[in-house]
Amino acid sequence: MDRLEICGNIASGKTTLAKAFENQLKYDVVYEDFTSVKCLSDFYEDFNKYAFETESIFTLLHYYQLKKKRSGFFVTDFSIINDYAFALTTLTKAEFEIYEKTFDYVLKCIGYPQRVIYLASNTDILFKRIGERGRKNEQGISKIYLGQIEKNINLALEKKFPNTRIVLLDSEMTTCDNYNKKFLMNLLQ
Repeated sequence: MDRLEICGNIASGKTTLAKAFENQLKYDVVYEDFTSVKCLSDFYEDFNKYAFETESIFTLLHYYQLKKKRSGFFVTDFSIINDYAFALTTLTKAEFEIYEKTFDYVLKCIGYPQRVIYLASNTDILFKRIGERGRKNEQGISKIYLGQIEKNINLALEKKFPNTRIVLLDSEMTTCDNYNKKFLMNLLQ
């Protein structure tokens, strides 16, 4: 399963970049179906109460979407790296021990992504983007939470994905205006 995963914080531009690969290079893209996660609004209202099921559901949703795709090269606007980072951010130690067993199983089944584009982000910029896009359930997200996710994405990369090819992009400096064919092809070099 040869795939390019786009990794990054909330509102870092993952879907925008994935759409550029689809529109500019005609790549097959698998988009995260976050609207099917019914407990997401409850999670944003009370992280502690609904963290375990939310993080588990996202990991299993991504597992399902990747298993369904199976063949050929494709791009995702989500990353299992994010799943691990979010779990590190929100789960208790006991919950994380259970979660990590599931995560390791999923990773064994689907394999590591061949390539990852990591959209690193400034929390002030992310916070502004979240406000601008206006998703009601995201409005309670704090800068502290965003900062912890960013820290844990880096920890996840170090701990679970040390041999995965990572291309680092500053999501503040890249916009859909400079996502032309040449730029996108250079990301794959």
